Amino acid sequence: MLQVDYSNKRNSLQLVANKALLTVWKGSNVTQREKYVIEWYRGILKSEIERILPNWEKTTGLYCNSWQTKNMTTRWGTCIVNTKKIWLNLQLAKKSLDCLEYVILHELAHLKEKNHDEKFVAIMDMYMPNWREMRKKLNGQILDYME
Repeated sequence: MLQVDYSNKRNSLQLVANKALLTVWKGSNVTQREKYVIEWYRGILKSEIERILPNWEKTTGLYCNSWQTKNMTTRWGTCIVNTKKIWLNLQLAKKSLDCLEYVILHELAHLKEKNHDEKFVAIMDMYMPNWREMRKKLNGQILDYME
């Protein structure tokens, strides 16, 4: 549940029990409030990626050149093999860390195998034997971003 409070102080967002407490400038509009919340999520996700990605790179020996986050409407992540760039869906900030780990490994595996063939599956099986359960868990959740 989201609770919005207005103040003349700095914007903030805190998770308390089952509530998200959003405090915003009283003159702000919906677009400004949405932008603040999106950037708050982005900060959380980037922090987790910076912690998790190096571990998976070291474990697999597969390294990306760069990564970014963005809202995506149909996927949790994507890998541009030519440039070794990984894009991660901003909505992963709202999902459990095991789901984020699955998507990171999935995209790194594409650096070795472009398609979802048996070689790709073997990479996933080697590093995350329960990846099918993670995929099912993640795909059972909604992509809730709308423009």
